[in-house]
Amino acid sequence: MRNILIFSILFTFFSVSFSAMASTAKDTLNHYAKMGKELNNVKSSPSEKDSFFFKSKKEYLINELGDTVFFRFTPPESDTIIVPSVDTTEIKKTSKFMNFIESTSRFFAQDTSKHRKVSFLAIPEISYSESEGIGLGGTGRIYINNYNRLPNGNKPRQSFIDASFNFTFKGSFSLAIRPELYFKQDKLLIRGHFGVGHYPSSFWGIGPDTTDDMEESYNKNNFITQIFIYWHFLHHSYVGVGAHYYDNGISDINPDGQLSKGDITGSTGGKISGLSAHYMYDTRDYQFVPLKGVYIQADAYFNAKVFGSSENFTRYVFDIRYYWSLGKNSVLALNWYSQISFGEVPFQDMQGVSNGVHTRGYSTKRYIDRNLMSTQIEYRHYFGRFGVACFASCGGVGPDVIKALKMDKASFGGGFRIKPFKGQRMYFRADIGINIKGQTQFYLGLDELF
Repeated sequence: MRNILIFSILFTFFSVSFSAMASTAKDTLNHYAKMGKELNNVKSSPSEKDSFFFKSKKEYLINELGDTVFFRFTPPESDTIIVPSVDTTEIKKTSKFMNFIESTSRFFAQDTSKHRKVSFLAIPEISYSESEGIGLGGTGRIYINNYNRLPNGNKPRQSFIDASFNFTFKGSFSLAIRPELYFKQDKLLIRGHFGVGHYPSSFWGIGPDTTDDMEESYNKNNFITQIFIYWHFLHHSYVGVGAHYYDNGISDINPDGQLSKGDITGSTGGKISGLSAHYMYDTRDYQFVPLKGVYIQADAYFNAKVFGSSENFTRYVFDIRYYWSLGKNSVLALNWYSQISFGEVPFQDMQGVSNGVHTRGYSTKRYIDRNLMSTQIEYRHYFGRFGVACFASCGGVGPDVIKALKMDKASFGGGFRIKPFKGQRMYFRADIGINIKGQTQFYLGLDELF
């Protein structure tokens, strides 16, 4: 399910465009309502009872329900106010059309500029591959809003839950839920990752020099559980501990392929289980679409047979991001990401080029090894309800850090951003990545990748 159909991009674009149109129409109706209030001294005749601007002194309702504003013009019981007659045929048609637009908009997103406890953004996904046929799914984010200020006067961090689901009509599926929840006035943070799936995958071998003709297919069956607990430590810093358990199953391997030989760690499946330690430093002005600040994440994962793991190995992850503000609506985002591993690392736990965030433009895990080094730079500019981005990146893998630092896998690309509601810094994202071989990958998602 690697080739995303252009239809999904257009589908999302038009749905969000409907949302913007709905907001504009809503402002127009509010303007008409204001005009009606200014006509209080105008007398009406019974023949003009059905006028669009017909207004009662006792009742003029603007009811809010969900994201829709309903306008009801009620005939007065007495002392009516008269305004000139207006042909309401076209207005009624517009009202029905705007109700359709509002309904379409709410299907994909909610306007979180209003004080709702829970808000939602979603994007549909349609995919196609020769082996799996048509696939359907979606990605969504639930925002849990907290409008109470912290004791220092700052806004609290945004709690959210990411969820994604995909399936094909040939039996493949994947489900993933990733919560990030803040408690105790941001002093406590809980992160998690829970997933299950059965889907086809590709393996090209291990190392930076594998060739395209080495590709072999297999079916991946996995179950993922991760839980991390962080405590606030000093200014902008958190420290945490965690536990994880992965059950990686493999089926339908190529009998003549590398995995069938059994000499690659993880080629017969296995479990990865252990404990972890974490540090996070975060000064970003906004988690999802930052315009300034610094983010540093350092993780250490300790996997051992005593915890139920099939192999003993450790993995260290470093993620450093810097956001250089270039004005009110522009930013240059810089990112360094690396993974260093020791021990018998199953190939399923090796990070690679690409992982969907770094070195976009390569197939998922096209190159994998025990160590990964990558860097990327991305320019973003936002205007009105839209935004554009362009990026360049390079990365490398290797059996040791020195070889991984060669970072000879380069890519570049760009994309568009669409803001469904003007009251909140949230965006639908569509990017295209191109690697140095000229191969392309399409990416659809919510907000910025890093």
